[in-house]
Amino acid sequence: MPSFIHFRKFLMSAVIGLTVAACDGDSNTELASLGTVGPNPGAGGSSSGGSGGSGNSGGATANCETGLTQVTLSNGDEVCSISGVINADLTLSASNIYMLDGKVVVGENEAKDGTGGTNAVLTIPAGTKIIGKETPTSGVTSYLVVTRGSRLEATGTATQPIVFTSEQDHLRGRTSPIALNETETGEWGGLVVNGLATINKGTDCELAANVCEREGEGDSGLYGGNDDTDNSGTFKYMQVRYAGYAFTADNELNGIAFQGVGSGTTIEYVHVHNGADDGIEFFGGTANAKYIVVTGADDDSIDWTNGYRGYIQYAIVMQNANQANTDQGIEADSNSSDNDALPRARPVLSNVTLVGARPAESDIGILLREGTGAGIYNSVVSNFEHCWDIDGTATYTNSTTATGVTLKSVLFDCDASFKADTDAGEDDTAAGTGLAAKFAAGANNVEQASTLSNGFINGNNENSVTSVNVNTEETLTWFEFATYIGAVKSSSATDNWTLNWTYGINPTPACPTGTTAIGTTGCELTGVITDDMNLVSGLSYFLRGKVVIGADCGPDKDNELSTCDKAELTIDPGVSVYARENPLSYLVIARGSKLNSNGTASAPVTFTVEDDESRNLDSDTGLWGGLVINGRAPINKGTNCEVLTNLCERDGEGDSGKYGGNDAADDSGQIYYTVVKYAGFAFTADNELNGIAFEGVGSGTEVDYVQVHNGADDGIEFFGGTVNAKHLVVTGADDDSIDWTNGYVGNIQYAIVVQNGANQGNTDQGIEADSNSSNNDALPRAYPSLSNLTLVGSFPAATGAESDIGILLREGTGANIYNTVVVGFQDGIDIDGAATYANRDSGTTGINLKSVFIDTDTAFGDDTNAGENDTAAGFDLPTWFAAEDGNNDSTTSNSLTTLSGATTGQKRYINGAVENGIADTDPTALGAFFEDAGFVGAVQSSDNWTSGWTVWLND
Repeated sequence: MPSFIHFRKFLMSAVIGLTVAACDGDSNTELASLGTVGPNPGAGGSSSGGSGGSGNSGGATANCETGLTQVTLSNGDEVCSISGVINADLTLSASNIYMLDGKVVVGENEAKDGTGGTNAVLTIPAGTKIIGKETPTSGVTSYLVVTRGSRLEATGTATQPIVFTSEQDHLRGRTSPIALNETETGEWGGLVVNGLATINKGTDCELAANVCEREGEGDSGLYGGNDDTDNSGTFKYMQVRYAGYAFTADNELNGIAFQGVGSGTTIEYVHVHNGADDGIEFFGGTANAKYIVVTGADDDSIDWTNGYRGYIQYAIVMQNANQANTDQGIEADSNSSDNDALPRARPVLSNVTLVGARPAESDIGILLREGTGAGIYNSVVSNFEHCWDIDGTATYTNSTTATGVTLKSVLFDCDASFKADTDAGEDDTAAGTGLAAKFAAGANNVEQASTLSNGFINGNNENSVTSVNVNTEETLTWFEFATYIGAVKSSSATDNWTLNWTYGINPTPACPTGTTAIGTTGCELTGVITDDMNLVSGLSYFLRGKVVIGADCGPDKDNELSTCDKAELTIDPGVSVYARENPLSYLVIARGSKLNSNGTASAPVTFTVEDDESRNLDSDTGLWGGLVINGRAPINKGTNCEVLTNLCERDGEGDSGKYGGNDAADDSGQIYYTVVKYAGFAFTADNELNGIAFEGVGSGTEVDYVQVHNGADDGIEFFGGTVNAKHLVVTGADDDSIDWTNGYVGNIQYAIVVQNGANQGNTDQGIEADSNSSNNDALPRAYPSLSNLTLVGSFPAATGAESDIGILLREGTGANIYNTVVVGFQDGIDIDGAATYANRDSGTTGINLKSVFIDTDTAFGDDTNAGENDTAAGFDLPTWFAAEDGNNDSTTSNSLTTLSGATTGQKRYINGAVENGIADTDPTALGAFFEDAGFVGAVQSSDNWTSGWTVWLND
């Protein structure tokens, strides 16, 4: 049979009709899952989120359509060879493997006005594999071209992606990809799609006629025309691997080239891996694309030129350090010959994550040049030499026009954010044109550290950036309003749109070294762990007994113990860590080591007890030991507590190791969006584990969005140290909800306490605060600052709850407490102890309560013990409280509501009209940590930061 199929249209139509009938009669039509053995020998890809290689071990059989040639590869696989021109509709079968032999062309080219030519549609079903022949019968490489007026209908699924790859890749027979730094690239020519949409470079480019056309690179045919809604088919759930070919330096094939492609084309869920020259390039046109992944491009990852004006949302770029030519994340031109040619390139992009491969070349994250405009929104640029560059006088001149350059809600984290060119017309630092000034002028743009996990999944820093509505910004309707920046919000299955169909970016999870596998989905941690460990999503993790991260480094940051052995435990978004009940299990972070708990709002990290699903959220408590984090920030109680040497250290309760030291800025890691359930354990009355114990933890540690639910003894306790925290939730604590002692001097903003008195019989103070129980005047005196708290008790006693005091300050502590709501306790505020009273009005470490609203059974505790008479002359607590700015202990009832808006019930913590009517006090005078919220209490109804990640509170 001849190797070229170039039949007359009517003859091919008849043949194809017979072929389809034959295929319809095939009893073997069920597709096997990718990566498994089954009746789909040609399938590649992955059924587990990116583990899939072709998995072909030889011996696949073929039942080729009439007009195709059956060929046997060197591994014994039979494939159906396609060559020449397909000038009639052709539907492939997922039961076969297909091989492109040389340049394969779909259809015969229409004219630029859409007339003439011979149209054809190549239909590729889900799960089909097409390989490019390494040594084609004719020409130097194999590739597929779709001509103007013809279509490629390639519609895969999330579990059955269509795979375009090389013969070499197929013969390698990988059942899973190696790491994303593999070196193979440019093993076949790739895909070229030619359309009839407008371009701005070529021949006959008179603007009035608007029928510019141009020869594509790589002898790929003419593209361009006058139909911006042109439809070149469907490209959905598709991989293109190891493609691209350089004929010369200026004549190159890419992974995929969309040349003059129109907006009627569907491009969604497309992954180009290790493509050369570029990953995906748009040569003019108006094609739109969603859910794009480009990994390992040998030059630029996403490129546009010749007047491209499409839209792109949700795109990931990850560069490969082993691709020596890896260059820009985005390289963008309008027209290299005439920078002001019309239509000017000005695409709009949103939710793009660009990750370079420094210290490899990885030049510029976003390079805009040769007259292009661009609207770039809600995006992340990380790990390039420079994040952004604008080149060329025309680009600068146009950058402030309606077709210019806009960046909003973009995070930069590169070696340098901006490239400062000094060529003529490219002075990025000149007044009025400076990149830094332009970036700073864009709403919500930030330069800060990236916290991406798995290379592309948002962490806390990305999710803390406010997104913008692109449709509003650009007066469009095409974009979805994503409430986050970057391409992927979290690792959860609902957020991670890359799962199952991509190649290699979601590796199959495995138990980390140092753990013990439990079945196929569990890993157990035991003993002392002195190597860095990452708990990835997709597995369950178990603590057995006391698990310690690192070996203690001692109190002196400059003279660490000889036995010091630092380690970091990093936990990915969405991971759950389960503690065994027997033996009692808990997690300790030793001094010098770190816990990085990287939850997100949609995929929090959860610490709980084994068999969590069978536990009772209302009543279960104290089922495991909880978290203990030991740092070497200063404390005021222990051994070696001479103030001058400041090397005070102390043994933590529950045999949790030593804490304290001389580094106020000590860094014990980061805890974001983390929920701790059912923790705490009492060995004796004075030796107890809590939900979370921060022991001598320093201000270098980041704590934000943390909930402790049904913790015993206390919810969260700070044993000295300087750690700061925002967005704390403590629900159902069996004793005190927030506790500090031993000289704690950190800051807290936005904290909710809701007691669960009906089920926790020992529930006590909302805040219980000491400085030092043995020496009330020990230094450093406890003196934290707190703002925007809502403390909700369970009083009256008819509920079975103690709910003693909302805020109890004693044993010498000082405190600044601003913008706080205290309701539902027996007493609102109590100050105990002669030392506490004596220090109360100290200008530097005293007690300041401002804009505090109290609605409790009794506003103030009235002790009669020696030194604790709150109503004695000179110690009149009500009078002192009333004299502080903005405080309110009137008979007005609170108006707190639940998430559903109910004004009754225990779980009321959201401000109502009463709370919102109280004048607040600006806390920023207390330090740069604080922001001026503009309200009292923790939550305004318009911005409920507890939604989506907490438990029990909003049930």
